[in-house]
Amino acid sequence: MHQENYSKGGILKRQGGTITPFGFRSGDYVQTSRNKELIRGWVGGFTNSGKTKNISIYDHNWSRIGQFNPNNAKLIKRSTRLCVFA
Repeated sequence: MHQENYSKGGILKRQGGTITPFGFRSGDYVQTSRNKELIRGWVGGFTNSGKTKNISIYDHNWSRIGQFNPNNAKLIKRSTRLCVFA
């Protein structure tokens, strides 16, 4: 209910979506690194404000691993949003 209230200046808060402004989709399998450690996970969200531009990466249980710079992330597999078992 609070999501439907306009903030100052008549702006509604973003309520999700499937594509980030960085070219990644929600559910894409990506690879990045932190402190020379290789991290692989799924994109689940993003921050695109004046100060920070990050994507949130999640593990197989959808627990957030962390927020990472999208310039350092490499796409491994594009999400098709299909639930198909191979």
